[in-house]
Amino acid sequence: MHDAPTAQSHIANRLLAILPPDEFAFLKPDLELVSFPNGHFVALAGDSLKKCYFPNSGMISLLAETHNGAAVEVGFTGIEGMVGTPLLFGKNAMPYQALVQSASEGYVCDIARVRQLFSTCGVFHDAVLRYAYLIIRQITQSAVCNHFHTIEGRLCRWLTVMCERSGRTDLRLTHEFLAHMLGVQRTSVSSIAATLQRSGIINYSRGHIEIVDFERLRASACECYRVMAAEYAELHVPMQKARTMSTARQTAALRLRQTGSSSSRKKR
Repeated sequence: MHDAPTAQSHIANRLLAILPPDEFAFLKPDLELVSFPNGHFVALAGDSLKKCYFPNSGMISLLAETHNGAAVEVGFTGIEGMVGTPLLFGKNAMPYQALVQSASEGYVCDIARVRQLFSTCGVFHDAVLRYAYLIIRQITQSAVCNHFHTIEGRLCRWLTVMCERSGRTDLRLTHEFLAHMLGVQRTSVSSIAATLQRSGIINYSRGHIEIVDFERLRASACECYRVMAAEYAELHVPMQKARTMSTARQTAALRLRQTGSSSSRKKR
């Protein structure tokens, strides 16, 4: 771990970057810079986290797990969000695994401090609610995708997102690992990879996939890629609008309290 950030402008994570100075100053003393390699579990299902993680880079898969240990990806996160959102909503256990797919650097912060800031109903509160909607959207889209879309379209979508998030076209991935992420048989992934290679979209060897034609790969992705890309584009409103939303909420809450106090006095 390293020192806290010296300036907010150095932070790529959008939940932190969008904060007004007073809210960022509240979190800053507890922010610690960390880095996680590929394959690291930031959280396991059932964990009660002591710290939230705000990625500055990389990609983290969110995996739903069965009792016998089988898992499938239901979403992912990166610079737009955080790991630990469910713990802000009164549930003291993670509902999914958080697995680093592309090496990630970011900030951890004590969960109690993050909860305290969330409870003030300011800009951070509004930004987290928008992000929580995105995760719900991802999970529902994953249910549709896993049932209705072809394995080829799903594989192309996953590889497209991985390329975009990692900034790389040479990926160290095994067919077994991809099958695990998609919840399908390894032989299905191997067959599709062979087809994509014959088409000139990828080259693959044991444990390594090179994306040769990214545009064709993206065009081959199932519709979920475009659906979620549109959701991500709309996720973060400008800072001033976020401040306006939080100010309006706080004003409404104040009026509600004043109305309640006035009604109590009248009853007396």
